Amino acid sequence: MPRGFIVPAVIRASAQRDRAHHGTVRKPLERIFLKGLSTILVDILSTMNLRMLPPLIAAFLLATVPATSASGPYIIPVIVPLTGPSANTGALAAQTLHIFETYANEHGGLRGQPIHFDIHDDGSQPQTAVQLLSNIMAQHPAVVLGPTPTATCNALAPLVQTAGPVLYCSTPGTLPPRGGFVFCAAMALPQFDRGIIRYMRLKGYQRLAIISSTDGSGQANDAATREVLALPESKDLKVLTWEHMAPGDISASAQAVHIKNSGAQAIIAWVSGPTFGTVLRSLRDAGVELPLTPNGANVNPEELTQFGAFLPKEMPLAGFPFMAPNELGKTALRGPVNDMIEAYRAAHVEISPGGTGYAWDPAAIVLSGLRKLGPDATAQQLRDYILGLRRFAGIDGLYDFSIGDQHGLTDANVVMVAWNPKAKDWVPLSGLGSIPLRP
Repeated sequence: MPRGFIVPAVIRASAQRDRAHHGTVRKPLERIFLKGLSTILVDILSTMNLRMLPPLIAAFLLATVPATSASGPYIIPVIVPLTGPSANTGALAAQTLHIFETYANEHGGLRGQPIHFDIHDDGSQPQTAVQLLSNIMAQHPAVVLGPTPTATCNALAPLVQTAGPVLYCSTPGTLPPRGGFVFCAAMALPQFDRGIIRYMRLKGYQRLAIISSTDGSGQANDAATREVLALPESKDLKVLTWEHMAPGDISASAQAVHIKNSGAQAIIAWVSGPTFGTVLRSLRDAGVELPLTPNGANVNPEELTQFGAFLPKEMPLAGFPFMAPNELGKTALRGPVNDMIEAYRAAHVEISPGGTGYAWDPAAIVLSGLRKLGPDATAQQLRDYILGLRRFAGIDGLYDFSIGDQHGLTDANVVMVAWNPKAKDWVPLSGLGSIPLRP
C-alpha cells in the first residue's frame, strides 16, 4: 500500500476512539500528554494532603479542555466522510488538511495564532452531514470546509444560502449559485471536460465514443460534455455512440461491443471507482484497444495500480498543475506548488491528487482571507473576500472568481498526464490548457 494511505487510516482510527468536545479529533501528542498527566496525578494523590486536591483537579481539567482564549487555536470546522462508501475521499481530504495545518502554523498561522481543523465524520450520509452542520452553525463559525461527495455538498447548501457560514466543498461536481456562500474546489466539470475534449481534438481524435454512469456524477458529466460539444471549437467532433450503465452493473460487455463496432477513434469514460474497473475489463474482453480518457475521479494511484492489468496502452488523464511541476515554467503557480511539495516531503507522505487537489487550495484561500480580515471576520466578509479574488495562485491553478461559477478556475488550468505504473508517477502529456506537448 502506498505511503500516502497510512495517515488516513490513522486519522480514521483516531476519530473513532478519541472524538470528544463536539467532535474534535485530538492530536496524537495531546493524547500522549493527557495519558501521562493522568498517571502523574494518580501517583501524586497517593502521597499528598487531600487539601491540595481541588487545585490539581482544576489544573487537570484545564489541560483537557480545548482553549477558547485568544492564545488558543483558531478552529475551522470540517465535515468529511471518514467511514462509509466515500471514506477514502474523506480520509485523503483529512490527510491533506492535517499537512496544511502543520505547514501553515510553521509559517505564521493566522497572524501568529495557530489554526486547527476540527474534523467531523459524516459517515458518507448526507443526512448526518446536515445534522453536523446544524450543530456547528450554532457556534457561528465564519467558514466550514467539506464535504467531499457532490450529493452531500448539495444537501448542505440550503442551510447556508441566506447568511452563511461560508461552505467550501471539496468537490468539482456542484455548481453553486453565483455570489452565494457555497464554493467548490478545483475546476467545475464543464471546465475539466472542455480541457479533456480539447486535448483529444488536438491529438487528432474526431470520432468519439462515450460511456457514462447513470448516477449523479455521470449525469453531470453528460451535461457538461454536451455543453462543450456545442462550442465552435468542437464543430468537427462527432460522438458515434453514447453508452450508459448503472454503477452496480457487473458487466458492460454489450456497451463494449457497441463501441468496438462504432468506428470511434477514442473513448471518453465518465465512470469512476468499481464501475471504471468494470468498463476496463469489458473493453479488454471485447478486444477494444482505443485511447481512453476517464473522469478526474480516477486520477488515483491506488486505483490505477489495482486495475493495472486492464489499463489501455494510451490513457490520458485530466490532472492538476501540481502534477506536472516541470511544465509550469516561471508562472505564478511555481511558488505555491513548491511549498506544497515541501510540506508533503516534510510530512513523509506521498502526494495524492484525490486529496491534495481538492482540499489544499480551499484551505489556502480561506486562510489568506482570514489573514487579511483577522480572526473576527464574519461569514459575509470572508465570502466577499473570496468573490473578489483575481489571479490568486494555487496548486490547482490561477483563480479568478469573477467567472461566476464559485470554483474560480477555467480550463486554462487543465494539465493532461499519464500514469507510469513502473515508476508509480505521473508523466506530463500537456502543458497548461491541455495543449499537447511536442514529442
